[in-house]
Amino acid sequence: MSADKLSLRYAKSLFDEAVSTGSLDTVFSDLGVVAAALQSSKELQLLYKSPIVKGPKKQAITQALFSGKVTQTTANFLSLVVTQGREAYLSNILASFNRLYNQTKGISEVTVTTATELDADNEQKIASFIKQQSGYPNVKINKKVDASIMGGFIIDFGGKWYDNSVRYKLSKVEKELIA
Repeated sequence: MSADKLSLRYAKSLFDEAVSTGSLDTVFSDLGVVAAALQSSKELQLLYKSPIVKGPKKQAITQALFSGKVTQTTANFLSLVVTQGREAYLSNILASFNRLYNQTKGISEVTVTTATELDADNEQKIASFIKQQSGYPNVKINKKVDASIMGGFIIDFGGKWYDNSVRYKLSKVEKELIA
């Protein structure tokens, strides 16, 4: 089974459980805690991917890390993932859950890369553009700063790229001059 299918199956099962118990927002928040732990700890990522560390040890570490920090529903889910030996896919499962959550809540999530910090006025303009393009009433903007684009912005929106960076425009001019 592909990683995408597997991740979606696990995410969907947790999503359905959260909806049926009325704890969708709480579980979403819990998964944010788990995602933050994974992103901030290279050791935890390596632990979950390691075939040397056995399931019971991973289970104990997972319980110790998240006990009292997440709800019982989320703790049970994490336990299931580790028991089934799918902990290496946890980041993918979290991403799939986020997509399901965003679809349900009508949230369009985009990543905006700029050369300098994005100001509030431009952020609002981008949010309006995304709302118009996606049809979703809400927009969540993840901001990145990358000085190498020299100016302008790049929007990654649902697998589509809107590149309005100076770097891109210069490369277009260079190609025209060479051709």
